Amino acid sequence: MKRTLLAAALLGAGLLSACSMTGPGNLKVHEAVLYGGAQERVVWVYGTLQGSASSVKLGSQSADLRAQVSDPIATPGSLSVNGKATYREPTATLPAQVTVTRQGSAFTVTPASGAQISAVYYTDGQSWTRLNGTIGTVGGTRVDGLKGAGQLTDDEARVLSDTLRPQGPLAVAVLANQPAPALAVEPTPTEHLRSDLYILSSVPTAQVQPPRPLPGTPTTPTPTTPTPGGNVTVTQIATGTNANTSEAGVQVAATASAASSLYARAYGRQSSVPTPPSVTGRTLIGVFLGQRPTGGYGVQVVSASSSGTQLTLRVRLTAPAPGAILAQVITSPWAIVSVPGSYSAVTVIDENGQPLPTATGGGQVR
Repeated sequence: MKRTLLAAALLGAGLLSACSMTGPGNLKVHEAVLYGGAQERVVWVYGTLQGSASSVKLGSQSADLRAQVSDPIATPGSLSVNGKATYREPTATLPAQVTVTRQGSAFTVTPASGAQISAVYYTDGQSWTRLNGTIGTVGGTRVDGLKGAGQLTDDEARVLSDTLRPQGPLAVAVLANQPAPALAVEPTPTEHLRSDLYILSSVPTAQVQPPRPLPGTPTTPTPTTPTPGGNVTVTQIATGTNANTSEAGVQVAATASAASSLYARAYGRQSSVPTPPSVTGRTLIGVFLGQRPTGGYGVQVVSASSSGTQLTLRVRLTAPAPGAILAQVITSPWAIVSVPGSYSAVTVIDENGQPLPTATGGGQVR
C-alpha cells in the first residue's frame, strides 16, 4: 500500500512539473556545441514570452526565460535563461579533429582519421579567413567572421566571431557530424538548430606576415636616428598568444643576434621560428604579457614617442569579458614592433600610463 501511494505521489509530482513548463510562443532553440579549445554547449533560446516570464526544460535543468540581458553573446530576439544571455553546459572531451599550420597566405590542413569536417575558418586575432579546402595545402578567402558556419544565424555567427577573434591565432573546424548527445528540450521547440564546432587554439605560423603600419601612424620614411623628441613611427611586425615564456617583460633587439633571440622567445613553441627582419637602422621591441590561464588576453602597441635616446611605447591590453566563451588553454600573449633608430632605454606603459616591465639593448630582459 505504501509503495502504491509513493508511486502515485511521484507520478503526480512529475505531471505537475511537466504542466509547469509554460514555454514561450514559437519556441526556437539554437545550439553551438564547442569542442577542443572551448568545451561547452552554448544555447540561444527564442520565443514570445507568456507574460513577463516563461519556462522550459533544457537537458535536466528547468530554465526561467525572461527578457534578454545586456551581454556580448546576446543576440537580437533571444531570451535570457536563468538570468544569463544563453544556457551553457560543458561538453565531453573530443579527440583532436584537425591540425592547421599557417605559412604566409597558405594553410596546411590535416584532418584526424575519421574526422568529418565541412569547413575551416581561421583568425589571426584581427580578421577572419575561410580556408578554401579541408585537407592539404590551401589558400583562404577573407570573410565576415563565422557567417555561414553550420546552422548559425548571422547574429549568432557575429557574436561567436567577436568573442573568439581576440583569442587568435586559432582555427574553427565545422563538423559535419554531432559527437555530443542531443539536448533534450521541453516543450518541443518549433525549430531546433545545431552547429558543432571544433576550436583549435594557438595555430602555429611558420612565416611572419609583411610589416604593416599601425592605424593612424605615418607611412613616410623617417630618419634612422632618434629625433630630439615627439612621436615615432611604429610598425607592427607580428603578434601571437603562445610565446616561449611564462614571464612578463620587454625585450629589445638592435643586432641580428638579438633579433634571433627575440624571435626564439616569441615563436619557440611553434613548429618553426621565422627569420626576423633586418635591424639595420632600426630596433625591434617585443612586449610579452607572460602566462595567462585562458584565451582572450592580448597586447597591441598603439603609439611610440621619444625624448632623446629614451623611447616610450604605449600599449593596449585586452582581457576576456566576464562570461565570455574562452579557449581553455594556457596562453602567453606577445607583440613585436619595429621603430627607426636605436635607443638607450625603452619604457612601456599601458593606456592609463602605468609602466610594464622594461628592458634595454642586446635582446636581454633586465
